[in-house]
Amino acid sequence: MKKFFLISLLNFLYILSAQNITFIYELKYKPNLVEDDFVTKVYYLDVLGKQSVFRSEQDRYSDSLVQKTGLGLGRSPVFNVQFYIKKNLAKMSIIKNINTPLMNDQYYIHITDSLYWQILPDKMKIGNIECQKAVVKYGGRNWTAWFAESIPLQEGPYIFNGLPGQIVKISDENSEYDFTLIKTKKSDKNNMFALRAGKEITWEEFQKMQLDYYNDPYAEIKARNIKYQIGDVNGNLISMDLRTLTKNIQKKLKENNNVIELNKAVQYP
Repeated sequence: MKKFFLISLLNFLYILSAQNITFIYELKYKPNLVEDDFVTKVYYLDVLGKQSVFRSEQDRYSDSLVQKTGLGLGRSPVFNVQFYIKKNLAKMSIIKNINTPLMNDQYYIHITDSLYWQILPDKMKIGNIECQKAVVKYGGRNWTAWFAESIPLQEGPYIFNGLPGQIVKISDENSEYDFTLIKTKKSDKNNMFALRAGKEITWEEFQKMQLDYYNDPYAEIKARNIKYQIGDVNGNLISMDLRTLTKNIQKKLKENNNVIELNKAVQYP
């Protein structure tokens, strides 16, 4: 049986009295509809007042390095598994941050979809947290959430927000994406970090960007006259077989196209 994080209401009230709160979620998702394999990763939701950042453990660490040294780690090498979200609920602003594979160029999309929650009478205990059921449509998927009124925040993982309590668990109807709260902790320092927003783009521009990457993954490297060589087992530089590498990337993109915003999925040729 899955172990859920157990925390008492008294502890929650103590945590909520702190300036900074971190909710740690486990995301289990199915990138490939043909295969039965699931990927499990840990994501952090750092909340400061009405603002929050949702990102992977690696992205969070990278952001902290950028703030300290000006240099960070590389982001995800593919578009489909980037779940980096910034919210400002006071301004009703939700931004999805995107980094291009290889070149790591930064972009962002304003999420303008409204979440029309339907709160249901069903209740369930997750660990020792009393939760209530709610359903919503987003990204071409039907989602079921379990939220806790005992945690008086209107926050949740990824873009989800707006319920009268913190979202403890949310999954789509096919269980292809499942977010579960596994830990909560307070902090006496600012974990939001100063982040670059990049260039704003639309969903249509993002879809074109993905299709362009599929057609020629190394187009930017060629356009910027960057030397592309790799080392062999002896450390000698050898030329890259871009044609074979391109075919491998295209194969992976077509296979792993079960994106979270299903209605925005790119139809690869």
